[in-house]
Amino acid sequence: FSESTIYSFEPSHTTFEKLKTNATKKKHVHLINCAMGSSLGKMDFFENSHPEMSSFLPLSEFGWGTVAKKTLVEVKTIDQFCKDEHIEKIDILKSDTQGFDLEVFRGAEQTIRANKIGLIYFELIISDMYKDLPSFSKIYDFLTSNGFQLVSFYDSHYQKNLLSWVDVLFVHKSYFRSEK
Repeated sequence: FSESTIYSFEPSHTTFEKLKTNATKKKHVHLINCAMGSSLGKMDFFENSHPEMSSFLPLSEFGWGTVAKKTLVEVKTIDQFCKDEHIEKIDILKSDTQGFDLEVFRGAEQTIRANKIGLIYFELIISDMYKDLPSFSKIYDFLTSNGFQLVSFYDSHYQKNLLSWVDVLFVHKSYFRSEK
């Protein structure tokens, strides 16, 4: 997909600088130093000593690392971003927001309801890694009530012999209409 247009959002300033270094020669990749969520504004972002654990949610029992600093970051919604940038369609929405994915999806509700997102791929955290994680059933109910169907689970990870996180793919029902 060398001609795909990619919009990549990263709230951490440190991680964003690394991302810029790695993606500078990719002309179809647009980097934005902000977070995505359910409403516009600013939020405290917990930057972890292990950057892959940074989140808007505080760590819980199965999380690792420590909060190195708390940073106030800008939060946008997918709905507003698509409107501002005149984006008519998102083929694949990939979200890896360390337990904040439902908030990202809520911020895309108008875009979702207009059938402008084809696939949603995200990391589902099942274990008690962060406080106040939404349950899989809440995320599932939100997506299925908005026209998505579960395709499959991928790349399962375990902690203490229990499923801890897994990648999940949903497809919008409108994609099936075009296959007849």
